[in-house]
Amino acid sequence: MQVSIEQLRPDLVLGADLSDASGRLLLPTGTVLTEKHIRYCQMWGIAAVDIQVDDPTAVTAEQPIDPEAWAAAEAAVAPRFVLVDRQHPAIAALFAHCVAAAIGQNRV
Repeated sequence: MQVSIEQLRPDLVLGADLSDASGRLLLPTGTVLTEKHIRYCQMWGIAAVDIQVDDPTAVTAEQPIDPEAWAAAEAAVAPRFVLVDRQHPAIAALFAHCVAAAIGQNRV
């Protein structure tokens, strides 16, 4: 199950290898996440990871984000990121965070 970086918590188990944008292995499948791993994911600009779960509702009680709402939020936030490389992992994570915040605050 794919979850956003904001939903990660210690003791979750990676369901797939975690790699950076260039394909370098960061954490292997089966790694039990710690606070340190989660902080590193934030520093590496990881927006989402695949985790192993028996009960998907155990990870989050949030409803999935409507793709149309996400697209509208991206369109609203994108002008603020015109002068930066959105492919850079840190910028990509910041962009995703800003889009999620825009949806959460109903600013779209």
